Amino acid sequence: YIIMNIIFNMLGAGNGATSFGLKAMEELQTLNPKKDRASNEMILFLVINISSIQLIPFTMLKIRADAGSTNPNEIIISTLVATTVSTIVAIISCKLILPYL
Repeated sequence: YIIMNIIFNMLGAGNGATSFGLKAMEELQTLNPKKDRASNEMILFLVINISSIQLIPFTMLKIRADAGSTNPNEIIISTLVATTVSTIVAIISCKLILPYL
């Protein structure tokens, strides 16, 4: 479920990723020794989901095309760079902060 969730997010299909994300969290909860608190793995998965790298932002491409953009694809490279940086920062932040919680 985790892999499918990340793939859907990378393709910009966030709504399709939701059900896989929920199932992944359920599976992670079964491995969690403290049921009343999110595990570090659950927090890291959530952070990666929130910052997700998008290879092809279909939703934004559709919005730009519908708005009459002459080149709706011009945002792909900047989206890839921005989401890659945000995901790297998110993972590093979790690795630095989570051990102290």
